[in-house]
Amino acid sequence: MSDALKTVAITGGTGFIGRHLCRHLHRLGYRVRVLVRSPEKARSLPQPGVEIVIGALSDTRALARLVDGCDAIIYGAGAVRGRQLADFLPANVNGIASLLSVLDQTGTHPRLLLLSSLAARQPELSHYANSKFMGEQLLAERGGHCHWSILRPTAVYGPGDKELLPLLQLMERGVATITGRPDNRVSLIYVDDLIRAITAWLAVDDVPREVYSVADPVAEGYSWRDIATIAATVLHRNVRLLPVPQPLLQGIASLNLAASGLFNYAPMLTPGKVRELYHPDWRCDSRAFSAATGWQAEIPFAVGLARTLGLPE
Repeated sequence: MSDALKTVAITGGTGFIGRHLCRHLHRLGYRVRVLVRSPEKARSLPQPGVEIVIGALSDTRALARLVDGCDAIIYGAGAVRGRQLADFLPANVNGIASLLSVLDQTGTHPRLLLLSSLAARQPELSHYANSKFMGEQLLAERGGHCHWSILRPTAVYGPGDKELLPLLQLMERGVATITGRPDNRVSLIYVDDLIRAITAWLAVDDVPREVYSVADPVAEGYSWRDIATIAATVLHRNVRLLPVPQPLLQGIASLNLAASGLFNYAPMLTPGKVRELYHPDWRCDSRAFSAATGWQAEIPFAVGLARTLGLPE
């Protein structure tokens, strides 16, 4: 750890990635300060050892307490569920604006890392993707006083993840449900590799203001066939591909969207999410980030799958 960089302020610290990040930084000796909406949300964080600031992203006083005297900020807050664009804006765009305003008002300009998403590369696909892109644009336009970087992880998985876990557990039963063609390709990243990427950014004094993508060591990504073959080897059983027709999933997503309006819940599966799932190429290249920070991904899908499911490697 750099002697000059000791206190890290984090938003989104109680989410899947955030919990792993807080624990890792705490173990490394960083002073970690986390913005949390309620004391109940903070129970998943290391205590004692992590300083809790209670407040929302719209609470400028809480944000001022969060960033007071910090050396770096990791903006990891994000909304992944919603019916319309407005549902994603508070966390993915407006919170960034509030944070930048507080930094300008206080005259403090710590380093800032925005955790975005590879989905921002295709903002036309969904409200989520668009909101992530909007957040990136906002930081680029208004973050002139900050030494900022933007990190776009591809699909993140690992212990504690709830989004990809059902797919991985289904593979244990011998089935890999797939969206799109079997040769569509996707990059993946195990959560520990992502946490090490963030730590590498903290350890380097001068990282350019750029948008970086990060993925696991398999540069060409994985096809669905690759994923099924790897899973079969790890699980010691046959894993067959089960394509899900796009019109079927679009129909289910449309019904889910309508039901969310009637019963007032934030849906995950929406027509926009289906367009994301059927996009043919979600590969990305980590070389620019590696060159800037020295970070190298270490954990391919075979190892990450075994660790996620608690199996021998």
